[in-house]
Amino acid sequence: MLMTLIALILTLCLSGVDDRLRNFVENWCLDCHQGTRAKADLDLEILLERIDRGDRPDSLWRMLTRLERGDMPPPDWDQPPGESLQSVIEQLHAMKAGLAEGPPPPTIARRLNRFEYVNTVQDLTGVQLDPFESLPVDEIGSGFDNSGDVLSVNPLLLEKYLLLAEKITREALPRPGELSSEVVRYEGDRLVGSGKVRPRGSSWFFSSRGRVDVDLDVPLSGDYLIRLRCAADQAGPEDARFVVRHDSKVVGRFEVDAPDRRPVEFEIPISLDSGVARCSVSFVNDYFAPESTDPSERDRNLSLDWIELVGPIRAAYPSSFQKRMAALHGVPDSPRALRAWLGELLTSAWRRDGRPGELDALMALAGQEEGSWNQVEIALTALLVHPNFLFRIEPEDFEVARSATSSERPLTGFEIASRLSYFLWSTMPDAQLMTAARDGALDTAAGRALQIERMLESPKSEALSRHFATQWLQIRTLDQKLPAAELFPEVDPELLSSMDAETRRFFDELLRDDLPVDRLLDAEWSWLDERLAVHYGIEGVTGDAFRKVVVDSPSNGAGLLRHGSVLLATSNPTRTSPVKRGKWVLEALLDDAPPPPPPGISGLPEDGGVAPDATLRELLERHRADPNCAACHIRMDALGFALESFDAVGRQRLVDGLGRPIDDLGELPDGTVLDGVSGIRDALLQGEIHSEFMRSLARHLTTYALGRGLDPRDDAVIDQITVSFEKRPTIRTLVHEIAESRLFLFRPSSADAMMDLRSTE
Repeated sequence: MLMTLIALILTLCLSGVDDRLRNFVENWCLDCHQGTRAKADLDLEILLERIDRGDRPDSLWRMLTRLERGDMPPPDWDQPPGESLQSVIEQLHAMKAGLAEGPPPPTIARRLNRFEYVNTVQDLTGVQLDPFESLPVDEIGSGFDNSGDVLSVNPLLLEKYLLLAEKITREALPRPGELSSEVVRYEGDRLVGSGKVRPRGSSWFFSSRGRVDVDLDVPLSGDYLIRLRCAADQAGPEDARFVVRHDSKVVGRFEVDAPDRRPVEFEIPISLDSGVARCSVSFVNDYFAPESTDPSERDRNLSLDWIELVGPIRAAYPSSFQKRMAALHGVPDSPRALRAWLGELLTSAWRRDGRPGELDALMALAGQEEGSWNQVEIALTALLVHPNFLFRIEPEDFEVARSATSSERPLTGFEIASRLSYFLWSTMPDAQLMTAARDGALDTAAGRALQIERMLESPKSEALSRHFATQWLQIRTLDQKLPAAELFPEVDPELLSSMDAETRRFFDELLRDDLPVDRLLDAEWSWLDERLAVHYGIEGVTGDAFRKVVVDSPSNGAGLLRHGSVLLATSNPTRTSPVKRGKWVLEALLDDAPPPPPPGISGLPEDGGVAPDATLRELLERHRADPNCAACHIRMDALGFALESFDAVGRQRLVDGLGRPIDDLGELPDGTVLDGVSGIRDALLQGEIHSEFMRSLARHLTTYALGRGLDPRDDAVIDQITVSFEKRPTIRTLVHEIAESRLFLFRPSSADAMMDLRSTE
């Protein structure tokens, strides 16, 4: 009876279009928003028809936002009477509130994305995989690559998972005496150069500072030798020097102590995990003195002939995985020990305790093989390709679905453990988290808070800066955004890597030190290495190590707004883009993404084009003259122009590329004047726009934590999270508030399941 009453109320709340709304739209909106040429691709006649059918499309809430902000109708057009406008705004809010009373969005089984998969495999077995080489790129949904809506599975991906499972088990379970040492040489097109380096036959020639990268295929975890052969054109007071790195860690510094062009071999002993080992060779002491009277003293260069991987030179058996498991359960050479191994693996791989019959089925499968290691291998392979490993499954609770008072159920301890671990670590729960789930500690707020604090203190929480912050700030693909080399020759992949590291370390510091989130926008410090400090024109920073550096006076601190990563990612290859930068502020900082440009609307000429002497401001003023563009660009351009004192690669400047003084004033539709970067910073930290920033951060982090997009049914909870978060506005506080929310701790029942149950009752 109660469910029938609720359904009746919702039907009334979500009924057809009120005359006030229809009359308002017909009088003030349809001239521009109707038919095939509807502005902003928004046909309000179709929208009204959908509302009549009980639908509530997202464009309805976009309309509400534009009306509340005064963007629509455009300020220079005839305006509706204040009472009529306010009445429609109130009606739209009532419709939104009515929708919020409906059942929450359903939860779907979420596949591990490629980073989660690789991290989980490493924590489970110790085997390291390269996420970029091992699995295809995941699609983006609601701004993040962990959204269940887009993490689909196809036959090719399933085949890839099977091949990876077989590879993982072979590397995790080497046999005694199994050792096959070999020498693999990498040269020519197996090497990749960046900076002042170019191929010369099968070798690579460094004419100045540059880098050559190589991906070494490591068959088994163990000890190896990296060998390389170099030669040099010597000049100046010292011999040519180079540095070898494994990932970002320096593993060798060498001098080519030999006459011109005599090759010298170098050797580095190193322990490597199976998978892909990314290494690089960098020339670090270029010398060029063209005025020297001695031709042999004019130019110092380096050449690299080849890189070799030798090994493994010591047996990988037993692997770290075998050692860990044997320490817990002994060698699996008896049915009892084998059962203990498989029970441990099932619980860890599936991130919950086994259910009746599951371990017996796994033992039966293993029993089909001869030899203890073969038995563990077949069982582990089966676990790794099972949906319970590849997906985060939260089963439908049909008993709860039958309840007349609830359309959701509380998560179990193991489900909460998985949500927390993939939220904060992008990997599986560790032993402590599993114990807390098993003992009921995660069923209490105090128990959850204790685990969250422990997890945030762990180095694994760096995953939040690597996977959340970079996607939220839209710099995830920074390595693909090299600007025009002829204009910015000093910007190479290493500098892009330093920019990315600056932003991640900055975000990570705010999280670990529990600093106010406003520091995201007004911090006067950042994290720099020598390469990035030189780029910014900051003195006193030497070496490859990152350190905290004051970059502005306290009154001029701009936090993320001056990070090269953000500024370069929101520029064109040849120049700045106020439009992209303004759009970034709206999307990332205010969660107010503008609609896509209408079809047939061209962008600005890349470099002035038909008006080569025009400033960007003049070009955009012409662009805004088109009524199709004006409404969105008024706000977007003002925000973007406030960042014009930074060039396309993030350096501060006083003049543009043609020597004209920078004009970084912007004016918002409400008359607020933004005086450069400090103006946009101050605007974001004050009044209603500051509340928008706080709510935007809450919405983005909640979206990432849940692995799904939000809709108006989530708004009430987001409001609660934001209010609590604003009382102590730190990222750490926000993490706790999200983890304690109903959205995080409960699993909604799907609408289909509810309908199926009712049809059988």
